Amino acid sequence: MFENDKGIELLCGENDYLKKDYLNSLISKHTSSDEETFTEIIYVDGKSASIEELQNSLMTIPFFAESNLVVIHNLIDKYKNITDSKKKSTAKSSNNWNTILEFFNSIPIQKRILLVEDWQTPKDITNNLNDERKDLKVEVDRLIDKLGLKNLTITKPFKNLLPLELETWISKQLSNNGKKISNRNARLISDYVGNDMWTLSNEIEKIINFCQGEIIEEEHLEILINNPKEIVIFKLVDSLLDQNIAVSFKSIASIFESGYSTQYLLSMLSRQMRLLIIAKQLSFQNTSKNIYKEKLGIYSDYVIDNIIRQVANRDMDVLLKLYEKISELDLAIKTGAINENIVFDNLISNKTFS
Repeated sequence: MFENDKGIELLCGENDYLKKDYLNSLISKHTSSDEETFTEIIYVDGKSASIEELQNSLMTIPFFAESNLVVIHNLIDKYKNITDSKKKSTAKSSNNWNTILEFFNSIPIQKRILLVEDWQTPKDITNNLNDERKDLKVEVDRLIDKLGLKNLTITKPFKNLLPLELETWISKQLSNNGKKISNRNARLISDYVGNDMWTLSNEIEKIINFCQGEIIEEEHLEILINNPKEIVIFKLVDSLLDQNIAVSFKSIASIFESGYSTQYLLSMLSRQMRLLIIAKQLSFQNTSKNIYKEKLGIYSDYVIDNIIRQVANRDMDVLLKLYEKISELDLAIKTGAINENIVFDNLISNKTFS
């Protein structure tokens, strides 16, 4: 039962790694073998689910399990514009949302709801470019108030970590695994890898497995951490945009041989596409390299130069379509709508962004 837990919780923000880590920790907590009762996890694609499907997921009392943890992706995003006077919202959408509110207000005690949204910036919510200077949490609070979600707990948006926060996080991850590292060497890791926490997590795992001693020295980092992964990702994105099937399959096979998972590779591709889209926007403004570094959160000249090269001759709509397709596949895996073994067959054979 979830009597002492939050009934409905919202997860959002730009840091997909921290968001997913938090989500996984909740799932692990409620499905742990130490638990006396069994919790069933239900995943729902909020954008495509019908009212009947939502009602079944939210209101049906579990029969075999003691309780349900219901994870709904991008439900609020589907209905975020129903109160916008500039939008011609249909009566049906408004009625559907009111019905959903009724579900939320009478959720059985056996249910806990996690609303997972892909919002990363205020303009993702408002569709107003001027709003990108505002705070994401402020815009989320406003939206939640407009939609009438009164019994919702908002988790602080998961933001990308600042350099000092990233160093602290690296040190803590290593400490949790019995390793010690100096502040300088933790900073070296963040400088080598950047603020992509999916890659950082993978590199930290390599360090833990490689280093037999307790202390992490600089020579360990020089051996283990390098940039070939960046090169492979750059080439893979280029081949996908060019619809080069042979090179795409070869690049993906190479990445899998290095021990990376399907979810990790999708997250890397999604991150790369977000960076390219931001860089393409900056390219219209004759932006200096330092501004690229600041806006992208990347301080490696090598990586920045490659990103600028990638977007030079690409149309924005092509970049957006590939990003959308990758996001669709990522969500399909999370909700169990597609087998991860065929994800990249689907992506490579896709023609919508050519």
